[in-house]
Amino acid sequence: MKKSAFALTLLLAAANLFGGRIASVKFVQSGPSKLDESVLLMNIQSKTGTIYRVDSLDEDIKHLYSIGYFDDVRAEAKDNAAGETDITFHLKLKPLLRKVLIEGNAKFKTAELLKETTLAPNGPFSTAKLRESAQKLREFYRSKGYHQATVTPRVVEVDKDGKEMDAVFTVAEHLRLKVNNVTFEGNKAYGEGELKGVLANRHSFLSRFFEIGLYDEHELENDKLRLRDLYMNKGYLDFKVDEIKVTPDPEDPEYVDLHFVLSEGEPYTVGDITIRGSTEMKPEELLKFIPLESGGVYSLEKENAGKQRISRIYNGRGFIDFYCKVNRNADYATHKVDLVFELAEGRRQYVNKIIIKGNTATKEKVIRRELAIQPGDPIDRNRLDASKSRLMGMGYFQKVDINTVNADKLDEKNIEIKVDERRDFINFKIGGGFSDMNSLVGMIEASSNNFDITDPGNWFYGGGQRLRVRGIAGIDTYGFNVDFTEPWFLDRRIRFDLSGYMNEINYSKWDEVRTGVRTAITARIFDEFTSITGGYKFEQVNVRNMDDGVSQELLDQKGRQWVSQFSVMLDRDTRDNLIDPTSGYNINVLGAVSPKLAGSTENFYRLEAKGSYYYSFWDKAIVLMLGAKIGTVANFDRDKEVPLFERYFLGGGDSLRGFPYREVSPVDENGANVGGQSMLLITGEVSHPIWRFIRGAAFVDIGNAWADSYNYSLNKINIGAGYGLRIKLPYLNAPIRLDLAYPVLSNQEDLDKKLRFHFNMGFTFGR
Repeated sequence: MKKSAFALTLLLAAANLFGGRIASVKFVQSGPSKLDESVLLMNIQSKTGTIYRVDSLDEDIKHLYSIGYFDDVRAEAKDNAAGETDITFHLKLKPLLRKVLIEGNAKFKTAELLKETTLAPNGPFSTAKLRESAQKLREFYRSKGYHQATVTPRVVEVDKDGKEMDAVFTVAEHLRLKVNNVTFEGNKAYGEGELKGVLANRHSFLSRFFEIGLYDEHELENDKLRLRDLYMNKGYLDFKVDEIKVTPDPEDPEYVDLHFVLSEGEPYTVGDITIRGSTEMKPEELLKFIPLESGGVYSLEKENAGKQRISRIYNGRGFIDFYCKVNRNADYATHKVDLVFELAEGRRQYVNKIIIKGNTATKEKVIRRELAIQPGDPIDRNRLDASKSRLMGMGYFQKVDINTVNADKLDEKNIEIKVDERRDFINFKIGGGFSDMNSLVGMIEASSNNFDITDPGNWFYGGGQRLRVRGIAGIDTYGFNVDFTEPWFLDRRIRFDLSGYMNEINYSKWDEVRTGVRTAITARIFDEFTSITGGYKFEQVNVRNMDDGVSQELLDQKGRQWVSQFSVMLDRDTRDNLIDPTSGYNINVLGAVSPKLAGSTENFYRLEAKGSYYYSFWDKAIVLMLGAKIGTVANFDRDKEVPLFERYFLGGGDSLRGFPYREVSPVDENGANVGGQSMLLITGEVSHPIWRFIRGAAFVDIGNAWADSYNYSLNKINIGAGYGLRIKLPYLNAPIRLDLAYPVLSNQEDLDKKLRFHFNMGFTFGR
């Protein structure tokens, strides 16, 4: 009997808790406005056709109330004749929101602040969105350095019936705090300079002028982690920041001093290093990739390097789900730490097929030939990333997504590549520039980076070729160029270039007009960084408009000459960025010959070599560049000189700074520069950040141009030194270079030793 009574009680409880199916759900809204029922349905669990549950209905009431639009939420559940349940929600909406107002703001415009709010005028008021908007405004002020700013929200009724209200945010901006002195207590392993270098909260002498060096209390916790990681690189596993004291500067209320109290502990040495979970490779094979050894000082940086190296090995073998973590078993008494590298290899995966989607105009072969991975290869994340970088670097696509999707076999996956093509089939650009070399220049250009000369039916588009037509005109130069490039000549990774041009440059004593064609074939050799280029150009050079009173030496160079030149160039380039490099090097060797037998007016040849090396410090903040160029040009008959237009002239912003443009060279009897047949230029430059897109650069240039071929007399060297700015304005393709230089050592006759300003302000903008 007791068991039966208990069962009956359970049945009655279940009957109260669960009902039949829900036949209908209705919303009865009262108030000055109504919400769309689709929004209400998204916020409840009780829906038509589902089983009625009392607890679910209670949760629905709470959830509807929490979205903040209602003053009151009630629900009725009634059984109908069919034994199902009808549910009716009675909702009393809050008053209508008329306006969103912000008061007390001085540093930022009201329109800018309103973009941070989520309240919608002329709709029902929401307390949740009021709180959310206030928090977003606080975060906005903190992101701008106003960490003491307060935002107080309130509502104001605008009619007696309470049907409309305004939301008002009162802002007290206070001061934007900057970091003054940063000091440390308890540090022995590192000096203050090294510790300050990893902090986000640090002083900058430019904080008085720009938004840098600001105090950010929310970054203090991250600064603790940065200091911990720094100390762990020297084995200090017990390191901690005991306290950070923030003290307002009594002499300037806009500044605060920070004092870090540190507990370093003692450095740990490495005990045993163990690898677990490896079946693809033997543990002893993997140990050699970990730059830590038993008995040595522990380093977090080296531990992470070991994880990354092992991951790259497995990822390169098709283990795309590979994961590695390190367990540290530290003994405080002995200050030794045992490291256990736990590997989760997963399953080796191979490429089944590659599926390309989204290319409506670009031919599929143009995409496939750029891929670093092919069907049958192990799936290598490094190759997938390289493929994505190559496709984005082509300039044809706004977006590239590469994903792996399941195939029919467990050990295979398909690679799915989705591209979003750019819509600008032809790019039109206009622009201009101003420099100490070319004076004022204007430019107009039309180009296509995805040209197809063989497909007029597709508007000559989609073949991966490049075509550019450019016209330039300026005070001292004008010209017209047509350039065509086929990066995969005969469907092989060989680049073919063809150019036609007509350019005139007005120099100080004469003008030069060059008209001709150039062609070249470039192929990769050895690796991705090394190439060889064979080239040919045929041009007419007209030296004209000689100034009155020039020497006979210059007058003899007047007139038209033909140049038929064959060239070979070897190039190796490992720079991380072609426009703004911070690491790597570039070495280039050129040999060219222009024989009469091939149509040249004179027999001469050219030999040149140049190189540049880049190295960065402190997370690429400081960049060192060392460069050199050496060259000679000579007539087959060494008793004769090469044409004037083939000689070397140094000076100006692109070569030897501190000296006037093209005024470092041998001179004639009248003191006019006539160019040299040998040249040497050495450059050193150290750049550093100043503010956002502005960098400073200290530099030294050493060089000269000598009259004879193969003649490098170092007692005739010239040296220029100075300081400049590198400005990379947003949306502009070319940086602005401003240099102030002085000729520290000059062996150029009749040259004034004074500060000279070199500038190159070139830019383009397209539509």
